[in-house]
Order: sequence, then structure tokens, then C-alpha cells
Amino acid sequence: MAIGSFEGLYTFLEVAKIYGIDDSCLRKQVARNKFVIGEDVKKMGRTWIITEQAMVRSFGSLKFEDYKKKLEKKEKAQAKKLKQSNT
Repeated sequence: MAIGSFEGLYTFLEVAKIYGIDDSCLRKQVARNKFVIGEDVKKMGRTWIITEQAMVRSFGSLKFEDYKKKLEKKEKAQAKKLKQSNT
């Protein structure tokens, strides 16, 4: 999960993996004005960024909540492994 000022921001590739869609679907939605550029999405170099709110509003929260739970479990397992290696 993003940390610091990037918390709540995801690349189109991350969103595509979370929801099982192609990232071109997101670019098409930008072209069709489904997102507000500068508020919901922003292009930084060659990478598109989307806010968590816009992502959930467009694609729903179920898969995103599952993704967050899996990520949390992974982070806990990594922390536990690190703690065990330090003792």
C-alpha cells in the first residue's frame, strides 16, 4: 500500500491487477471523461495515477477490500519474518 503523501493513490496498472481488467479500460474512461483530470486522475510522465475514491466509485469496493486484506496479511507475515530473523 502506498505510504506518506502517496497513500490512496494507485497506478492504472495496479488498479488493473486489483480488478482483473486491462489498464487500457482506464485510459478509455479518461478519454470518455468518466474521471476528472487533476482531481480523480493525473498523468505523471507516462504513468497515470488514480485516487482510491475514484477507483472505488467506478469499480466497486469488494475486490479492493479483498486486495487490501491480502496486502495487510502479506505485510504482517513480512514483519513477523523480519522480527524472527532479528531474534
